[in-house]
Amino acid sequence: MYKIKEIHSKIYFYILILLAISVPLSRYVMSVAQILLILNWLVDGNLCDKFKSFFKNKAALVFFSFWLLHIIGLFFTDDFNYAFKDLRTKLPILILPIIFSSTKQLNKKQFNILIGFFIAAVLSGTFISSVLYYKQEFIDIRDNFPFISHIRFSLNVCLAIFSLGYFLFQSSEKKIFYKISSVILIAWLIAFLLILQLMTGVIITIICLILILIYYIFHSKSKLLKLSFIITLVAVPICIGFYVNEVFKEVYHIKPINLKSLEETTSLGNPYTHDIYNKQIENGYYVWIYISRDEMREAWNKRSSIEFFGRDKKGQLVETTMVRFLTSKGYKKDAEGVNKLTDHEICLIENGMANSIFDNISEIRKRVYKIIWEFKRYNMGSNSSGHSVVQRLEYWKASLSIIKNNFWLGVGTGDMNKVFNNYYEKENSSLVYSFRWRSHNQFLSIFVGFGIIGFIWFIVFLLYPPIKTGRIFDYYYFVFFIISILSMLSEDTIESQAGVTFFAYFSCLFLFAKEKKTFF
Repeated sequence: MYKIKEIHSKIYFYILILLAISVPLSRYVMSVAQILLILNWLVDGNLCDKFKSFFKNKAALVFFSFWLLHIIGLFFTDDFNYAFKDLRTKLPILILPIIFSSTKQLNKKQFNILIGFFIAAVLSGTFISSVLYYKQEFIDIRDNFPFISHIRFSLNVCLAIFSLGYFLFQSSEKKIFYKISSVILIAWLIAFLLILQLMTGVIITIICLILILIYYIFHSKSKLLKLSFIITLVAVPICIGFYVNEVFKEVYHIKPINLKSLEETTSLGNPYTHDIYNKQIENGYYVWIYISRDEMREAWNKRSSIEFFGRDKKGQLVETTMVRFLTSKGYKKDAEGVNKLTDHEICLIENGMANSIFDNISEIRKRVYKIIWEFKRYNMGSNSSGHSVVQRLEYWKASLSIIKNNFWLGVGTGDMNKVFNNYYEKENSSLVYSFRWRSHNQFLSIFVGFGIIGFIWFIVFLLYPPIKTGRIFDYYYFVFFIISILSMLSEDTIESQAGVTFFAYFSCLFLFAKEKKTFF
């Protein structure tokens, strides 16, 4: 009997490793691993004792109860097809606290091995995505992430960075080789976030680092170390501020031009159109002056297989992309301007690049530039569709309006999509249909679905388990918690399979399945 028990214990550990590997790499294997966990847990027997352990664990009960909230939400929902899909998606919140809280905890060696496999899986994912990126066969940067969404993957990268950080700073018994390896791998993961423009991951990494530095400033006994932390804490935000301000001035810079004395005809004698009231700028040049559409169309159609009135590979109008690109070069929008373009630049326009500067600057600078440009255009009244940052403002605006009309109980488990679609139709939203999405904020999403009662329940679900288990300042849980909460501010983190599995797995692992508390 003891040997059988030991076998089930080993199988449990191996499945946990499989699940850790699958979280950043495979939605399919996530499901398979959790099914295997359930089967092993059931075949292992002693179900009465296991359920007793689970019911005695108040933190696990509260964690599990959040899934029950979705059951309650069925009583005031109309779309049961979506409701049951949502319940299936969030099954990890039901399954994992029961299994983890009723199974023997992992010892330090087992836990380190598991984290090692997770880091290796994340690294594998970064290598594969980097190869796809450098092949330059993508239209959208998101095409480089074949496993899970780029934002969900960036959360895994953040957790891997700070897991390596623990090995680097806290494991004094480790050999110098392991410390050097940790530094190299951390540098690679940070570079990966920057190169592939994973701004969510970059921002979360910076904030986590700042919070950890603040903790050490207050708890370090070494004055030299404390001073170093303070200098770093001050220097990082200042450097970021200078960098963003530099890009900001670049976006808002306007090259001087007398709009009252613009040329009226092209070199071929055709008339220009000038919209001097449209203040859109690209690289300091006004976009909607010196326009000769007929000349552009004729010259473009001679050089490209994509029609002038067609769409580029990003689905944007070629005409608009080309006008912006020519403007960014300082060219007039006529036959002469089109003919000045190199074959490489023609390909860039076909691929949807609207500003020539993006072909010559770093990926992180490109992303910062685009975000500032998005806000500039949004403040000028332009449509936010397709602009990932500013269109969130529209989602949050929609969420708050829906909350106002469904404050106490929300709209129910299955009616989220319906109420958002109704809002956009009723308000005649400028968002195109393919971008009429939900909250993109987990807190607002819960409030919309379950009202103020569900929102309070959600806050308890987040805070009670770590406080009750005394692991709120456990290093691994603290870092994971900050990563999760920050992601929830701009994403519906637990509304997708990859997101909810990431959250439920590591929450339960750090709260219930890890034997030793690893405080700062």
